[in-house]
Amino acid sequence: MLHDFTEREMEKEFHKDLSHLSWDEVYNRQKERAFLLPGWLEELDLQPGDHVLDLGSGPGYMSLRIAEQVGPGGLVYAIDRSAEALEYLQDRMRQESITNIRCVAAEASTLELHDEHISSVLLTMVLHHADDPAAVISHLAELLPDGARIVIAEFYPQSPAQSGPPQAARIAPEQIVQWCQEAGLQQVGDVRPQSDEHYMLVVQQRGELKSK
Repeated sequence: MLHDFTEREMEKEFHKDLSHLSWDEVYNRQKERAFLLPGWLEELDLQPGDHVLDLGSGPGYMSLRIAEQVGPGGLVYAIDRSAEALEYLQDRMRQESITNIRCVAAEASTLELHDEHISSVLLTMVLHHADDPAAVISHLAELLPDGARIVIAEFYPQSPAQSGPPQAARIAPEQIVQWCQEAGLQQVGDVRPQSDEHYMLVVQQRGELKSK
């Protein structure tokens, strides 16, 4: 069940760096949003052996599930600015005997990865934590190979805010679409609602998707 907070309580508690929560609490919140994951995976069409970037992975619930999807021959890059969050993920990896996740402590807007096989990116429930979300999108556009596809998911500003960040911290889908256009990314389909609170959109680095 999603946590039920008043807007005033959420305004008081929310910090972009998640310092108001333990990593156990963040992991459990990610797990509560697992019902959104099938929609993301459908758009990415992940195959065994794929290389996937989970940008802003936090303690890594989604990274773990993606690692299962791509199998032992695939690779997930779990990227987060918090080394503590990645240490938490590494503990979970040991508990679940998952070895195909590479944890990288880095800022999303300055990340450097040299892997031409990356074909998919999750950028989900992350941009509202970023100090400069437009810079994150612009950097991704420079970083990714031709045809790489990005799933972006966020919280509707106009929703009741019964979970997630307060309304003032949320980003309208129209704003994200504009940032993607300015970065030269091509939108694939329309913005899709996933619940009363959540929406997703898909963008792609221009060019044909690399063969798997």
